[in-house]
Amino acid sequence: MLESWEGRFFITFAAVLEEKSFSRAADRLGYVQSTVTSHIRHLELTSGKKLFHRLPRGVEPTEAGLQLAPFAYQFIQLGQSLQDALVEADSPSGIVRVGLLESFAVSHMPLFLTGFLKQFTKIKLHLTPGLMQDVTDQVASHRADLGIVPMAPERDDLLFTPLLEEKLTLVCAPSVRERFEQQGWRSLYDSAFISFGEQCIYHTYGRDVLRGVDVELADQLSFPSVELIKQTVGCGMGIAFVPESNIAKEVAAGTLLPLPYERELTLTHGVITHKSREPKAAARALIQHLKAYFSTN
Repeated sequence: MLESWEGRFFITFAAVLEEKSFSRAADRLGYVQSTVTSHIRHLELTSGKKLFHRLPRGVEPTEAGLQLAPFAYQFIQLGQSLQDALVEADSPSGIVRVGLLESFAVSHMPLFLTGFLKQFTKIKLHLTPGLMQDVTDQVASHRADLGIVPMAPERDDLLFTPLLEEKLTLVCAPSVRERFEQQGWRSLYDSAFISFGEQCIYHTYGRDVLRGVDVELADQLSFPSVELIKQTVGCGMGIAFVPESNIAKEVAAGTLLPLPYERELTLTHGVITHKSREPKAAARALIQHLKAYFSTN
């Protein structure tokens, strides 16, 4: 079986898996769609397994496709590591796939990325936002070279390198803060709790804080971006529990205000990598510069 497989087939497989579409994978790789179809058919014929379910709009991996995925990513990364070993150490190149929380990307990454990409012109970063569990799964399954998460995951197969600590803030609109100052915690009972969803670590911590003061909010709203959360909180629709950096400008301008709570909570953001493999040169450069950047900022 192995002698019939080539690295380009696995690259095509990974592109289809990530794009969930043969046509989008072809566009991404610069192929015609028939080439993508041919590569996947070759993998299916030699493995004797169907790898994708063809749907009216795109594709989904079969159970065999999901089993193949981590090996395909390891094959691709092994090829990249070989390429790295053959080029000059001071000129890392290639694609680095990074999973991270959208809230972290918005607040902390723009300035870092500007300087990093200016220095390392041969490195391309593919950023995939998601919740902590999503990012952890990406790294564990080799779909991402590294992840940035708000706390160390409880997994033996992943390494965690701390980057920075950040305080979490319970935030509201000025009108909500005014009622809170007059009536205390009971003024929040009719408010909604706004977050990224129940699987978000900010949501979990926020609920714990509110339960600590015997507050169960009447409703909860979930949004996919920190900007939507800030806008809805600013309109007085509810309160949110978010990293301090996400609302620093709004607090300074007075459009959002913090609510005091006794138990201060902080998160330690850090990089996660897989224990079973050494990061390729481009990923190592990224990790080193992340550590240096956040140690001085």
